[in-house]
Amino acid sequence: MTGSVYFVVSGKPVGKGRPRASTRGGFVRMYTDAKTLDYEAAIASEAAAAMGDAQPFDTPMQLQVSCYYQIPKSWPNRIKQEAIDGDVFPKVKPDLDNVVKAVLDALNDVVYLDDAQVVNLVATKRYSTEPRVEVYLFEKLK
Repeated sequence: MTGSVYFVVSGKPVGKGRPRASTRGGFVRMYTDAKTLDYEAAIASEAAAAMGDAQPFDTPMQLQVSCYYQIPKSWPNRIKQEAIDGDVFPKVKPDLDNVVKAVLDALNDVVYLDDAQVVNLVATKRYSTEPRVEVYLFEKLK
């Protein structure tokens, strides 16, 4: 299969949470928190809709993730405009790498067979009046 896929996950970007552990009957059980599971399910849903009937890619892929964070309402209009223009960058949580990890894991068996196929990655954090995560994947051809 050759091609690309683009989709948007509306709402505040969410980073992948750390694995949690609990004990039951003397055994340790590792699990992923509900917030991460819900966000990964939302990513997978948008990705599946964008893929339509296409099968997951089995080739090397390039991933571009653009995270857009809400501009704080308390900021003066001048700073808000600078944020919209791309002159002010978000230095807020969640960390960019944690959002990317959530995207990578959510796309397994939906857009590609395994996230190990991603050989090139571009990720950005910006401000916007509409918080969201934009995801663009395409086959890496040399």
